[in-house]
Amino acid sequence: MLPDFYKTLAFIAFLLISVSCYSQNSEVLPNEKKGIYNTTIVVNLKKDVDRKYLSSLGLRNPLAFDPLYLPPPPFTLDTSANLKTVIKTNIEKPTYLTLGHYIFHIEPGDSLNMDFEVLSQPKESFKNIITINHGNVFFIWKGPSGLLFDKYLNSITNSLKDLKTADQIAELTSRESLRSMADSCTALIYKDHPNLKRDSSTFETVKKYGAKELLGRLAYRLAHLYINTKDGSIRSAIETSQMNMLEYASLQEEDYDDPVTLGYYGSVFYFFKEMGLDAQAILERFYSSNDTVKQYVQLNLFNDGMLSEEQELALVDQLTYPAFKEYALQLDQDPNRGIEKSGYVNNEIRGARLFDVNDKELAFDELFKTTAQPYLLFDFSGSWCKPCLEEMAVYEETKHLDNSKKVRPIWLFFENDKTKWLNVVEKYNLKKENCFLVVGESGNILRKQFTLLFDWEGEFPHYFLFAKEGEIIEKRARPLSMFEENDVSNLPPREKNKNSGPPIPPPIKTP
Repeated sequence: MLPDFYKTLAFIAFLLISVSCYSQNSEVLPNEKKGIYNTTIVVNLKKDVDRKYLSSLGLRNPLAFDPLYLPPPPFTLDTSANLKTVIKTNIEKPTYLTLGHYIFHIEPGDSLNMDFEVLSQPKESFKNIITINHGNVFFIWKGPSGLLFDKYLNSITNSLKDLKTADQIAELTSRESLRSMADSCTALIYKDHPNLKRDSSTFETVKKYGAKELLGRLAYRLAHLYINTKDGSIRSAIETSQMNMLEYASLQEEDYDDPVTLGYYGSVFYFFKEMGLDAQAILERFYSSNDTVKQYVQLNLFNDGMLSEEQELALVDQLTYPAFKEYALQLDQDPNRGIEKSGYVNNEIRGARLFDVNDKELAFDELFKTTAQPYLLFDFSGSWCKPCLEEMAVYEETKHLDNSKKVRPIWLFFENDKTKWLNVVEKYNLKKENCFLVVGESGNILRKQFTLLFDWEGEFPHYFLFAKEGEIIEKRARPLSMFEENDVSNLPPREKNKNSGPPIPPPIKTP
């Protein structure tokens, strides 16, 4: 049985670790392709101003690779009716669509009708309510008001940091515990979506999604725990747990064009890579998996530049799953393939979208490309964060880094809209070319990746020091008001990473 501690886990504030969202221009025109649209989405609004939150349609990448979100299937969008948005699209198989910042599973021929209202916009995130009137769909991201299912998963993954012994880790990830938690996930998805059908097909879809999302989050957080502990017994227990979870996953019926399924195996691949294993050792860890999973692992090895030249040449012929073969051919043309590395910002961070004070959109990667100084000091802040404002007031007294030739101070404002942060920039006389806005899906991406890669616990303000090449120097740097140029002058010489290269271009944003 699952330990009582985990049965009674409180639904604590959840960490936004699983979502990002494809975004288009807010003015979405009807798709020009003529055809028959088999799926309808109707959104009923209480206020016309709320329409902006549901202004773009996207598709979650079935392969769970970058870019995580793709342009949508053919669709038309009708906003002519008062307080109503009607989208008609054509999908060929069950898929995950995004609407604004919201992500849901839908099948061909379904008709989703829902009510949407923004209730309030406190601090950095807004509160909303989505009510499904009819439609056999379920959301995997429903906004900050949240899903019971999502809160339950986060309560489990956040509790990992409290596990102190190898036995506790083994107990949590035993097959009995995994089955119990997966059953709870299924029950909570149905509780979140009372309109969901309970026929065998829908039930199996919900069950598989809940189990794989559970495994994926556990795999990611266990990798994070592994990286940040030096306790040999804990590390050994985590390795064993990952293998046990892999064997458990191999017993489940799986869909291999499902991003949640492949995302789980991507999480396990990431863990083995962080262990420092080579390509052959990583492949051997997937001995219990079927051939499709092994091909996906090979594709990850290819993507990360871990295969020999001989293995790369033979790979395309070895891949029998059409989607994998097509992606491998695309990767083969990518000059930047394989240059991501531990201790550096990755593609997801580099591709996150920001806005400058002139409302010009840019990629996070451009901050590194356009910086002349060898170091960048980031201040993660917000107009809603009182300690952040107090720190800005102190910095304003000297502004000693504004003209530094060694360090570029950068303020990243995590906000829910574009209305308040500019007032803060003006009030504290911050250097405008060093101030940028993080809003919407980009905030989710940065929260997830900085938590996973650089141990951020989500607190504000927080300060990170990076080298211009994207290498993390200080995960917990001194505040800008206390930071001095000598702080970088006294750093030990950095070893040149043999895998280092120019900054990786962000994923192309399709118009």
